[in-house]
Amino acid sequence: MVARPNSVPAASSTTATTVPLSTLAVPDTWTGELIAVLASGLSMMIFRSPGIAVAAVAGSDELAGVVLVLADGEAPAFVEALADPLSMTNVVVLLPPHPASTTDTRTVSPAPNPFMTTELGALYVALAMGDIQRRLIRVEPFLVAGLASIYFALYSVLSVLRHVTYHSFGPDLGIFDQVFWNTVHGRVLESTMSLAQGQPHSYLADHFSPVYLLLVPAYALLPRPQTLLVIQTLFLALGVWPLYLLARLKLEPGFQRLVWALAYFLFLPVAFINLFDFHELALAVLPLGFAIYYLEKGRPGWFLLSLASTFLIKEELPLVGVGFGAYILLTRRNWKLGLGVLIGSLAIFLAVVRVFIPAFGGGSYEYFARRINYRYAELGTTPQEILTTVFAHPGRLAQILLQPQKLKFLVGIFGPVLGLTAFSGFAVVLVLPTLAILLLSNYAPQYAFTSHYSAPLIALVIGTSILGFARLRPSLRPLAAAGVLASSLVFSYLFGDLPYSRHFDPRMFEPEARYAAFATNLDRIPPDASVAAENNLTPHLSQRRYIYNIEFEGANDAQYLALDDAALGRNPLALQQQIAAFEAVGYRTIATGDGLALMRKN
Repeated sequence: MVARPNSVPAASSTTATTVPLSTLAVPDTWTGELIAVLASGLSMMIFRSPGIAVAAVAGSDELAGVVLVLADGEAPAFVEALADPLSMTNVVVLLPPHPASTTDTRTVSPAPNPFMTTELGALYVALAMGDIQRRLIRVEPFLVAGLASIYFALYSVLSVLRHVTYHSFGPDLGIFDQVFWNTVHGRVLESTMSLAQGQPHSYLADHFSPVYLLLVPAYALLPRPQTLLVIQTLFLALGVWPLYLLARLKLEPGFQRLVWALAYFLFLPVAFINLFDFHELALAVLPLGFAIYYLEKGRPGWFLLSLASTFLIKEELPLVGVGFGAYILLTRRNWKLGLGVLIGSLAIFLAVVRVFIPAFGGGSYEYFARRINYRYAELGTTPQEILTTVFAHPGRLAQILLQPQKLKFLVGIFGPVLGLTAFSGFAVVLVLPTLAILLLSNYAPQYAFTSHYSAPLIALVIGTSILGFARLRPSLRPLAAAGVLASSLVFSYLFGDLPYSRHFDPRMFEPEARYAAFATNLDRIPPDASVAAENNLTPHLSQRRYIYNIEFEGANDAQYLALDDAALGRNPLALQQQIAAFEAVGYRTIATGDGLALMRKN
């Protein structure tokens, strides 16, 4: 027995001090209370005794002790007291000082301490728990990568099946396939279907998406619509990684981190976007996630690179940068970075919509102005009028925002993550620009979580939810994590597009006999012939310079017409009337099928 040294001080509330010890040994007359299990290379047990707390690594000849409650100046006295080994035991238990212990003499207890037996049992259980925790930390990245791989494989197959079974659409898979195919053949980003214009024109006159040029080499390896679908699925699968890194940066190991990877793939827009053709906004999830992560990590260079890359995806994304600039100003007081991002993003947005898009559209701003006027007519016809209405007419603004469908959209977006964005402090401003773009519009697909317009919210909402979760009291986090998982599962079942969701329609991936029987007739169309086709047939005929969607561009004097009564509600009479109308203007039918017809111009 060794008496407690007089130099061991009382407890203080200062920062913990870590000290290495060749062998950790303590007086065998102290008791301790197990208060936590950590993992740092080996399982670690933490004990608390009156005035002193010690962490001991069990299972190693080289042990380490951590003085958790002693001031820096007090720690050496305690360390010195422990430096002389009392035994070679690898399990450390602190016992209270014996009242009669007043000398430094050392003796060996002749009889076993009854308390030790019970305590050792608890220690062994805790050691096992610590080992599980340690292993979980090590495999966390592999679990997330495995989850992403499973998603990628499953939704690559589903999205390709949806296309090859004739359930994809001209707008937009047919549009994008033609744009990429033309680019591979030297006509950079040329289209005859965007803008509802039948003449060849640059897709950049419709949307500012130069990012496509970076994807062309991958498409060129296998120039098919299916390639675009797989690329989109890959970007969505990888989108989980920066959000997991953010959780790893902010949260404790284990379930509290992994739940956000699960929440990501259960998030309503993810599967819907993946199974709705191909859209450029799906590519924004990954870099936006990295922008949040690198900003929180304090890596401004990588943050700026991630954010700037989104500006190449679509014209409205620089407005998301305005939110990032405001967040930096509110939280970091970094005026140079914050104002630079805010003003720079706004300037880029104005340059894109006022200069670059008009330049590719013949120098006119008219088309973009018409789009604003159509979608935001209740607020104004110019960006300036829209901003004025938002701030000067709150009643009209409330009337626009508080529509049942828009409220449903908000519940579908924030419900699965328990509205934790609201607890993220100033980070809430990150979602405001995108919400404004979507909710102020009168174009219904923009405020539907089933469309691609909500893609930026995937990274922004989950990222800010992680930040909000990190601000919760530690005692609430396990319950909140379980709540996020439960809520995500419920929402994905009730409203999602996952295989177990109640609205998931397996018929969208099953072949229809009528298309299979008619497909050989489509092969009769020469590859250089111009074609006008109905919606479901367009993406199967889009690899040509002149392809039109009958619904939007009309026949446009195309050499061949591919008709499908699916565009007419499977109405045979309407199809016969359509055929008769085209025959009247010089077309003749050369093949028919169940609700299908192929016509050629005389």
